[in-house]
Amino acid sequence: MIKAKNLRKEFKKAIKEPGIKGSIKSLLNPQYEQVVAVKDISFEVDKGEILGFIGPNGAGKSTVIKMLTGILTPTSGFCSIEGCNPQKDRESYVREIGVVF
Repeated sequence: MIKAKNLRKEFKKAIKEPGIKGSIKSLLNPQYEQVVAVKDISFEVDKGEILGFIGPNGAGKSTVIKMLTGILTPTSGFCSIEGCNPQKDRESYVREIGVVF
């Protein structure tokens, strides 16, 4: 069973002004903004069910899959696959899964 509860992933994105002046300015005094890639998604998938993610570019589909496979750690929330935490049990866990991007 796959359980995802309030999964959220935020990234820091550097803000850069155009041109060489902007590059130097961002190198010396970097400014960042928070970008929310996945915002509080929850779902459950029972054993034997097939799950497909569809949606527009930038909707967070790949980010959710990466959190479910243990590649990324959620900013908040949690997920478990067959009772395993993908981020903590990644080495043993990835032997049992298959993912197609």
